[in-house]
Amino acid sequence: MGTLYGDAKINLIMNYNFFFKRLMACLFLLALLSACAPQATPSLRLYVLECGYMDMVQWSGFESFYGVPKSAVEVPAQANPCFLIINNGKSLLWDAGLSDLTPKEPAMSDLGVEFSMPITLQEQLALLNSPLESLNYFAISHLHFDHVGNWQYFKDTETLLQEAELQGALVSDENNIGYVNDIIEGIAAFKNLTLLQGDHDVFGDGLVTLLSTPGHTAGHQSLIVKLANYGPVIISGDTIHFSEEREHHFYPAFNTSKEESQASLNRLLALEMALKGELWVQHDPIQHAKRKLAPNFYD
Repeated sequence: MGTLYGDAKINLIMNYNFFFKRLMACLFLLALLSACAPQATPSLRLYVLECGYMDMVQWSGFESFYGVPKSAVEVPAQANPCFLIINNGKSLLWDAGLSDLTPKEPAMSDLGVEFSMPITLQEQLALLNSPLESLNYFAISHLHFDHVGNWQYFKDTETLLQEAELQGALVSDENNIGYVNDIIEGIAAFKNLTLLQGDHDVFGDGLVTLLSTPGHTAGHQSLIVKLANYGPVIISGDTIHFSEEREHHFYPAFNTSKEESQASLNRLLALEMALKGELWVQHDPIQHAKRKLAPNFYD
């Protein structure tokens, strides 16, 4: 009886040791697989930078330009932010806003639009320890003056632009409103200009993607940033200017194509739903006022 009990005890201990080792091996394998799996990481950060403001309250051309009266939008003005993305030590600047030479205080232009730039792009990047010369990529939504005002800073930076945008901007056409020839020719001469033909994964990890969204211009593009904690953010560029357009679908009269404009906005709205993210209307002054600005960030 004692021998039988002793054998059973030994077998129990041996079985316990066997299953414990198997369990530890499985836990180690799961941990290894989890570490290797691609995923969003808190090291991905999104900074919102002030790159100018355009007050359109006194602009008589608002209705003919946008196709709706000023009363159709809550605030007839446009914020003009830039965005800095840091991803595992590499950096991307999205758009370059108004020129750093823009007055700090609102100044009326010949158009009847007041322009202001309270802090320069160069100052903001320096405060974030991301000086201009350290940037890895500069991506441009499109080549209108209010998105490339500081273009001269990026002559040596790898610049990401849709090929169709450069081709469209180089065409002499009275409807090509918003382009400045000297700026277009200067960017076309960049030694590190990369011309894209469609969507582009900037860092190769699926977290930051340029989206081809033509319509506002021939080669317009938007941006997706898949943040780990905050969730995916879709930055519109000029696919949409005011939040009110989500419901009413009005577009600037000078857009290259109304059909493409509608299709591109529909694409962004569909992505917002599919990714359970947020569509940031880049120019919308009310949205912009609610965003936290650098040195604060989203991750």
